[in-house]
Amino acid sequence: MSGYSLDANILIDALLDHKPAHVEMKRIAERGTRMWISRMAWIAVLSKGTDAIVRDAVQFLDRFGLDEIDDEISYRAAALRRERPRLKAPDAIILATSQIRGRILVTRNTRDFPASMPGIRIPYTLETEA
Repeated sequence: MSGYSLDANILIDALLDHKPAHVEMKRIAERGTRMWISRMAWIAVLSKGTDAIVRDAVQFLDRFGLDEIDDEISYRAAALRRERPRLKAPDAIILATSQIRGRILVTRNTRDFPASMPGIRIPYTLETEA
């Protein structure tokens, strides 16, 4: 694995100024590794909020590499959904993107992405998730 893909929940936490999200991003940046996001995570982050919040979020998201959803990612996401029918399409796309691009998925979504799954990093959880 080379590099990191950030799940939407990590990005939203950072936008809400949740310190553990910033600590994780700093850890990755200090390694000299670029952070990436799936177009699906980008959509999820921008799907809520006022126009002003969305403008600030777009500015924040511009600092990350952006992986578009291509045929290879689409086929892998469909395969993941066949393997795990309870996995929602957006989560399948985000996971497929990190797998196809050979990156570690940084998330706190332990329900869909257990820490024991290869290629998953859970840097923190929220109290209500524990």
